[in-house]
Amino acid sequence: MAEIAENSSLGTALRTNQERLTASAPALAWRLVSENRREIARGCRVFGDEASAKSDLKALLRMTDAFEIHTSPAPRLRSTGWFVSAGDQLLMMGARRYEKRSAAESAAELAVRLMRDLSAGPVPVLREPHDPLILL
Repeated sequence: MAEIAENSSLGTALRTNQERLTASAPALAWRLVSENRREIARGCRVFGDEASAKSDLKALLRMTDAFEIHTSPAPRLRSTGWFVSAGDQLLMMGARRYEKRSAAESAAELAVRLMRDLSAGPVPVLREPHDPLILL
């Protein structure tokens, strides 16, 4: 996250609005996860409590129309990641890197589309995943 923010391909540094946390404080972040529990994207801020993380996610869902997708090739490596900004703020980033830039762009477009779908409806209730194959 810090590398993307500082070395943005946009020609300017991006803000993360990260608040300082103490070393003893819990560290929480939000992730966008598919139905098969594969991580698609992650938020670019860490929070000291769950309420702050949920509040940040709700704020992001209200600004999905301002999302801008960017790719981030790794120097000297043949892989490309992606991130999403709005203005000068870094908002979310891909959970993995891709061999092809087009694959990274497609993954970013999917994440943005899912965030926009979430913003169009009621904010989902966050529950623990239930796996029917595990007997309790």
